[in-house]
This record gives sequence, C-alpha cells and structure tokens, in this order.
Amino acid sequence: MIDYSVNGDGVAQIIWNNPNGPVNVKNAEARAAFVRAVDAALADTAVVGIVIGSAKRDFLAGGDIDEIYEARTPEAIIGNVRDIGACLRRMERSGKPVAAALNGSALGGGLELALACHYRVAADDSRLRIGLPEATLGLIPGAGGTQRLPRLIGIAPASKLLLDGKAVGVKEAKALGIVDAVVPADQLLENARDWVLANPQAVQPWDTRNFRYRDFEPQSREGRWFFFYAWPKLRGKSPEGDLAPGALMHVLAQGLERGIDAGLEIEARYFGMVAASPSAKNRIRTSFKAAAAARKLARRPSDETTFAPRRVGVVGAGLMGAGVALACARAGLQTVLVDVTDEAAQRGRSRIAKTFDGAVERKLMTPEARDAAIARIEAGSDMDALAGCDLVVEAVVESPEVKSQVFRKIAQAAGQQVLIASNTSSLSITELAERVDQPANFIGLHFFAPVDRMQLVEVILGSRTSATTHAHALDFVKLLGKTAVVVNDGPGFYTSRVVAAYTREALAMLGEGVSPALIDNAAFIAGMPIGPLAMADLTSYDLLTDILSSLATAARGTACESGMALSAAKRLVEFERVGRKGKGGVYDYQDGAKVLWAGLSEVFPPLAQQPDVQEVVQRLLHVQSLETIHAIDEGIAEDALEIDLASVLGWSFPAWRGGVLAHVDDTGLQEFVRQCDALAERHGRRFLSPASLRRRAETGETFHAH
Repeated sequence: MIDYSVNGDGVAQIIWNNPNGPVNVKNAEARAAFVRAVDAALADTAVVGIVIGSAKRDFLAGGDIDEIYEARTPEAIIGNVRDIGACLRRMERSGKPVAAALNGSALGGGLELALACHYRVAADDSRLRIGLPEATLGLIPGAGGTQRLPRLIGIAPASKLLLDGKAVGVKEAKALGIVDAVVPADQLLENARDWVLANPQAVQPWDTRNFRYRDFEPQSREGRWFFFYAWPKLRGKSPEGDLAPGALMHVLAQGLERGIDAGLEIEARYFGMVAASPSAKNRIRTSFKAAAAARKLARRPSDETTFAPRRVGVVGAGLMGAGVALACARAGLQTVLVDVTDEAAQRGRSRIAKTFDGAVERKLMTPEARDAAIARIEAGSDMDALAGCDLVVEAVVESPEVKSQVFRKIAQAAGQQVLIASNTSSLSITELAERVDQPANFIGLHFFAPVDRMQLVEVILGSRTSATTHAHALDFVKLLGKTAVVVNDGPGFYTSRVVAAYTREALAMLGEGVSPALIDNAAFIAGMPIGPLAMADLTSYDLLTDILSSLATAARGTACESGMALSAAKRLVEFERVGRKGKGGVYDYQDGAKVLWAGLSEVFPPLAQQPDVQEVVQRLLHVQSLETIHAIDEGIAEDALEIDLASVLGWSFPAWRGGVLAHVDDTGLQEFVRQCDALAERHGRRFLSPASLRRRAETGETFHAH
C-alpha cells in the first residue's frame, strides 16, 4: 500500500503502491498507511526530508468515491478526511522539507497531497493531468484543495480551476505555478531528493509572517469586487439545487480571508455537507457508477467473441453520417464513407477534416494524428467500396423505403453476413429488420448530434437481433470511445420518446398561452441547459410535427394527449415559423441575438394569469419521468442506472438531479404521485401515474438503493 524507506543521505521515500489495482486511491487503508509513514519520518531524527512518489503509472487518483458515496452523514464524511488533513498539516509545518514527485496524473486528493508538499516536480509527459475535478462529481475538495491552491497560484485562477473542475497539462501547471519544475521522468526522484537536501528550512508560503496572495487579497477592493461579481456569474451557470458550486464559492470567500487553519476547518464543514447531499449522491451514482458500468459493458451478452472490426462503412455523408465516420476514423478504423454522389461524399469528408482541424487548433489532437485519421477515410459514391467491411452504419433520411434500398445495396457489396446498424432516431428496428435477409445481424445504433462531442449511443435491439450482434455492437461503440445504453425496440425507443414528451409539454403550454420566457426560464431553473422551446427551434417544427404525429398515432404513455402540442407546432409552420433553419420559430435570430418573435402573442394569446414557475418546472420534469416509467412498463428500458445515465448524457437532464428516475426518488414516490395527480386534474390524464408507480409508492420501493 505504502512503501517506506530511508536513504543513506537521510531522505525518506514514501511511495504509494496499491497492490490491488492499477491506480493509487486514498481509501481508508491507504490513508492510514500514509499517515503512519509520514509520522515515522517526522519522528525519526535521522530523516532530514521526505520525497513522496508513486510506483504506479499515475501519482494518485484521489479519494475513494465509493467510500464517500456510502457515507450518509456529514459527520461520517468529515471523519474520512480528518486524519489525513491533520497529517498534511503536520507534514508541512514539521520543519522538514517535503517534495512530491509527480510521475503521472495528480487529481483530486492526489493534487491536494502534492499541494501540502513544499516542492512539486512533475515528469515531462503530455499525458500527465493535474487538477481538482471534484465539482464534476457534485463535490468540493476536502483535504485542503480550496485553501492551498488559491494561496499558491492566486484567487482568480484557482477559483476557475475549482469551479470548472478542469485538469491541466504539465506545461500549463508549470505556467500557473502549481508545479515548480518539469523534468524527464527518469530524473524525477533525483530532482526531488536534490531539492530536499538543498532546502532544509522549507516553509509553506502561507505559513510565513508576510504572506500575500499572488493576484489580490480577499478583503482588498479588487477581492471584494471579485466575489461580488462571482455570485451572479455562478448562478447564471448553475442552479441552486446543484450544491457544489455555491459551496465552493462560500468556502473561498470565507476561508481565504482567514488563516489557513481556519480556512481548512471551513472547507471540511462544507465538504461534509455537500458530500452528504442528494446532488452529490446523484452525480456520483449516475456520472461515476452508472458510467463505469456502461463502459465495462455490463449489459453485454456473455460468451460472445470480442468484435474487433478493421474496416467499417458509413452510408450517408450528412451531418450524422459524417459524424459517425469521424468517430470511426479517430478510433483508428479504416472507414468507407458513401453517399449518392462523389461530391456529397467529399463534402462529408471535408466536414470531418474541418472538425479535426479545430481539434488541432485547440491542442486536442496533433497534426500528425489528424492527417492519419483523415487518410483512413475513403469517400465516394460507389457502394462496392463497402466490400470487406465488418460493419456498416446506415445514416440516410428517415424513410423506410430509402433505407430498404440502402440495406439491399449494403448486403450486395459487403455480403449477407455483415453487421448492419441503422442510425435511426424513431423508425422501428424490428420492422426495418424485415427488409434485410439476415435480421439477426441487424441492430439500431442511435448516435446523437454532434457525434464528435456527444458521448451517448442508444443501442436498440430488434425482436430478432441476435446475442452476437448485440455484443458486437457494444464492442463497436466502446471502440469509438462512447457510452452505450441498451434498450428494446418501440415507438421512439427510449431517448427520442422522452425528449418528445418534454418538447410536447412545452408546446402544449405555449398553446395554452403560457409565456415562452416563463417556459424556457423554468427549464433553466430546473437545471436544463437549454429551454424546450429554444431546443424545438433548433429541431424545426416541420420535423417535430412528423415526430409528434408518429408518437401520437402509437398513443403510448404521455402521448395519449398530443392535440394541443401538435396544434401549436402546426400553427408555427402555417406562419412559416419552422425554426432556426428558416425565418425563425418561437424566437427570431438576428446578428447572433435570440429574441422572442414579435408576432407570437397574436398566434398564441397569453394567459391573463400566468402559472407559478414551480408548476411549470413540475410539468417539464415530471412528464419526462412519467414517460420513462411508461417505457419501463412496456419493456423498452429496464436498468435504472442506465436509464438515468442516458437522460444525463443524451439530452442533458440535470446531472445533479441524477436522472429522470432519481428525480422521482428525490421527490419521494408518494409525493411524486400526489403532485402528478394534482397536475392531471388541472392539465389532463397524461399526468396520471402508472399503476406500477403507485405500487412502488405504496410499498416504499425506490428506483435506486440510495
């Protein structure tokens, strides 16, 4: 766990070395071993200084997330960090110099440990990342990160890193002052040891009498203005229900104006409060636990051979097809991109090249990697180029007839046994599979736009999709570096169906005369990143009319009442307000600005008495959860963790709420049913809770264990 030794020169080496995994984690056992090692070094008069390093590829990954998740009270959570926090303080005030040798990434608790050292030297490795990402998991640092980082590099740059949760590379860390030196990896320990021997009287800057912040003092005029303006900026990006950002700001504002020890106490108190909150538990469960299970392909059929395609095809070089081809080429696959004309295919290839160019400009990709990826893409109109492909993704227009023609041509070129995946967002996979000779080899892969940035892929099983095809599709999605959720076939599948319910409710309110500003602002208050009407403008109302009409025909779940929403969408189309792709929709778009269309009140006369914002929030959130429960009842989706993960990754349901089912749990099932019954009385039977939910409410059964 911890390797401890003392060299002949009196320098103690404390090396993190987890015997049970590839990374070092600050779990209870490791923390106790580290504290013992530090105390031994401090008590040994023969030890003149300490070097802390790692025997693993990375320095230290941070705290044990499972341990934090399982702790239920603030007191228990604070207890988990109390001992190591006190140890770090003893270490930095001991009078013995301590150096951290960062051979690999130092994240979260790993960086907090390094910040408590008097000197930090990092290996010159482009893969090395340094940061405090706790906010991305709904947490705040709990072992000194909020107090030491601002004192080291300045309040403004530290606040940005803490609130964004962004990790930086080694060169940026050096420029910011987080690390003191960058050396070749084989010189790391030697450099750290030499520094320790050369600096026997090392003291932390914040423990000196005349300590000053690098940018401004918290109580200076500039400092007061910084925090004054920081609050509205924070609330403009983060709802109050997401506790971590606000807690971080409180800790910074209150802790940095006091001495380091008082600041550490304030940090510990807020850390316990935040880590015990529903917003933190939700983020950890969905963004960490569920995502990890999905990446490990927990839903993959067992005993199926691993699929390792070398050559894949994509038919359709539009926005979606080009995006899929980009993902394939980036993953190292030889990729054939086919469209009806050479020009169309080449336009798709050019779009991919432009995206790669942007990645190079942002230093996310090297020029050499870009050139190699583009070279892997063969673009043209000849379907015979699909010969030799192990898998072909169809990404043409949402027309069963057009898709049928494409499927036949794919089979002719690539062979009857090729795995065919349709990138459809709504057409039945079972019915499409009837149009191919080998329906067992057919599956749905619903990618999300823009494909290069969206992580989720919805894997849709048709009634005749084989276990082999299921497994191989998951292998392919993992190869692309994306996250798969598995659902069964049905109208709208899972994601499109729930998003349609959300949009349908917003359009229904628009038709009722609810203010568009109230609708979209309520969505933001709820935690959604974009209002449903702004999102509908992007989708376009002619397309939405088709989607909502199709789901209304199926009349499942909340689509049982679609009239008001469909009428609103059709009215907008009648007035040539098809959305952003045309003259505009609910909004006008001029000179980069978005403003309400001036003629909207004539088409949808506003209610004299507008509803309470919390009722609008309930309608927008509850309808998504209700539609999800209907999909579960119909056998479309089944795994609660996967379902919530899909809602967060697919259409940005608030991560701090945990997902559509976590929202029901947090509301309380009995209270959720009561609220839905009240909404049903006022707005219609689509809000009536399904019998399965009423049974859960009666028995106290929740969707998630915590």
